[in-house]
Amino acid sequence: AVVSTQSKQWYQRRVRAFTSKYNMTETFKTRDTRLLICFVACLFSGFGCLYDFLHPFPESKMILAICSLSYFTITGLLYVWEWFVEKGTFFEGTLNGNAIKLSSYIPRYSGNYTITGESTVDGTKQEIKYTKCISTWLDESGTILPDKVAKEAELLHQSLLKAKSQ
Repeated sequence: AVVSTQSKQWYQRRVRAFTSKYNMTETFKTRDTRLLICFVACLFSGFGCLYDFLHPFPESKMILAICSLSYFTITGLLYVWEWFVEKGTFFEGTLNGNAIKLSSYIPRYSGNYTITGESTVDGTKQEIKYTKCISTWLDESGTILPDKVAKEAELLHQSLLKAKSQ
């Protein structure tokens, strides 16, 4: 639990540094949509529990069935959203009206880390994808090397927004 908390804090500091260095604004549309889907699922679940409390079981059977089916259908929709829309997205932001989206993927039983950057610069979409070994950014003890991460972030930033300077 300590390692994941430290990693999360490190990640939050890096995102803050990344957004402030390049004067970006982080957007939360994808995460907000996920939260909305979860909220609607919880509303169905909560309504079913409340109705069952107010009208005990034989009377609430149909409402419980509808709420349960709705909850599981919406949860299935949430999985589809995460697999096909989010696709491992860990950052979305804008810079002077240009959209930037970063996502990552690590295959099972592999040390290769794939980062995908998508940008829309002046109406032109481009995608950059590169794969490196995860050990590129770690030392022998498993500590993240901020200098190497910053260097890669700089290269990614330049590659994503190069169409703007041309």
